[in-house]
Amino acid sequence: MPERVTLENFQAAQRHYHIYRIHSTAVAHLTHYHDYYQVCYVVSGEILHKQGKDVVALQAGDAFIVPPGFVHSVHFNNAYTEMYSLSFAQTLFTPGFTQTNAYQFLTSLQTGVAAMEGETVRLRLTLDKGHRQSMEDLMKCLIRQQESECPQGLSAAPSLVSSILYLLSQSYYSQPQNAHAYRALADYSGPMLQCIGYVDKHYKENLSPMELAKQYGLSRSVFFSVFPQFAGMPFRKYVASKRIAEAQMLIRTYPERPISQIANAVGYIDDSTFYRNFLQITGVTPSKYRSGCR
Repeated sequence: MPERVTLENFQAAQRHYHIYRIHSTAVAHLTHYHDYYQVCYVVSGEILHKQGKDVVALQAGDAFIVPPGFVHSVHFNNAYTEMYSLSFAQTLFTPGFTQTNAYQFLTSLQTGVAAMEGETVRLRLTLDKGHRQSMEDLMKCLIRQQESECPQGLSAAPSLVSSILYLLSQSYYSQPQNAHAYRALADYSGPMLQCIGYVDKHYKENLSPMELAKQYGLSRSVFFSVFPQFAGMPFRKYVASKRIAEAQMLIRTYPERPISQIANAVGYIDDSTFYRNFLQITGVTPSKYRSGCR
């Protein structure tokens, strides 16, 4: 059974990110998954990144990105191995960042996690000399930022993490075999961002993907294939995640309100679907979540 790791393991839930430079770790070699994104950059030596039976060797200058829910393990191959490990939640970013190609690159990694689509992106990115220097400078800067005591509202961390993602997306899209992926993002950027903005406002309603596709001038096949690349997950899962996040907020705010009433408030007609989605997304039942909040 894979182990679930959260930002609370680093006592970084309030800060929304955690970064450190490590030679080894007690958890990484175990099969595990996160509820956050992780970027690892190898400084020296070699590590083995495993996903199921697939093993990829990474050396100095290589990086990999792990989206939420991706089951994997990391093994340090020798005593000289050292890497940066950056963990962060999507809540770290300002709203404007969600409109950028770097953010779309990040969220597209979540597409088909269970089906292992695009696993080469997650498992390895090789940076050129210029990007390596920039990456190490940004990582060092982020560590210093983490150690500072500045108010969260003045933190440079969101900008630094955004810059790291820009470097990784530049490295990925500069490869000829990935150029078509960037063109696809550019072609559908306008209508898809408008569509996601609409869903963000109306997720409690009974939304029809067919109607949304028609509304934003997309075919059915394009809508279902492109939506996950911008939202980070398939349409129905995205709607469910928005509803469950709202339900978590309501449970924390109104602990005495009946669970069935909260389910109805976020758009669920039947309690069974709400319970199933809540458990799948959060890992606990609504009742257990409420007990933990208390």
